[in-house]
Amino acid sequence: MKLVFSPTLLLKALFVSQFLVSALHAVTFEPSFDEAEWQADGSVFECKLSHDIPYYGAAVFYRQAGEMQEFYLDSATSRMKTGKASLVAKAPDWKLGHKSKNLGLVPVTQGRKPINLGRKMSERMLSELFQGYSLVMTRQPWYGAEQSIQVAMTPIQFRAAYGDYLDCLSTLLPVNFEQISRTPIYFPSGSEELHAREMRKLDNVVIYVKADPSVEAFYIDGHTDSKGARTENLELSKMRAEMVAQYLISNGVDASKITSRWHGERYPVESNRSRSGRSQNRRVTIRLDRVPAPEDTPSPEVAQKN
Repeated sequence: MKLVFSPTLLLKALFVSQFLVSALHAVTFEPSFDEAEWQADGSVFECKLSHDIPYYGAAVFYRQAGEMQEFYLDSATSRMKTGKASLVAKAPDWKLGHKSKNLGLVPVTQGRKPINLGRKMSERMLSELFQGYSLVMTRQPWYGAEQSIQVAMTPIQFRAAYGDYLDCLSTLLPVNFEQISRTPIYFPSGSEELHAREMRKLDNVVIYVKADPSVEAFYIDGHTDSKGARTENLELSKMRAEMVAQYLISNGVDASKITSRWHGERYPVESNRSRSGRSQNRRVTIRLDRVPAPEDTPSPEVAQKN
């Protein structure tokens, strides 16, 4: 039998072994049994599940309306070196026969938020915590010390807060302000009729502005492609803009906040020489303005990740 050694696998094995050795001599940040606490809070704009880690900062699961869930570490100071950290789901002592799970290596960027993970890994982490596993991340410190940094999350008090977090997720709006603050509505050639997909865009605008009283103005601009006479195009752009404005008004938007304008073919965003370009030019754009929040009062989504 011939044994074949893969350089890549060998390097990975050496890398993982280095983490295991460094973990034995790591400075560990982990809440004690009495300190362990999970807290869920949020609104229709965002949901957050956070875990305070004494003398380090916090571990946070976060989801903004219209976006995927993420996880990040929020550190009081920059402690981790850029590179990779090991992520392990550690089996609790009371789970007899259960082994710890190596969840792999995750990217680290030196700074106040050294680890930021996407939806897939964050969901896996929540699943492990729900099953009673601790989560341990180990990385070399940036300042060159021999001891590694180890940050741990405990499942103690997790389930109740996780239930509240799920309740919050169920109330999130389908979109956030950045997603609808500049909304293009596209039209078929020579028509002011709307496809169902464009109607859903308008519905999302209505849903959002009903939840956010800081939206103070709507600017609606109608456009066409260059096909046809200019006077006809100007009239068609007017009809499109007025149709969109009326849709918003009929669904509860204050008419006094709406300013409608129409421009015909004057402001193309793409070349009218191609079919795809003309389809982009046949549009009504909706621009939303919000009341600036006081410096000490974050607006609904500016407060994210704070």
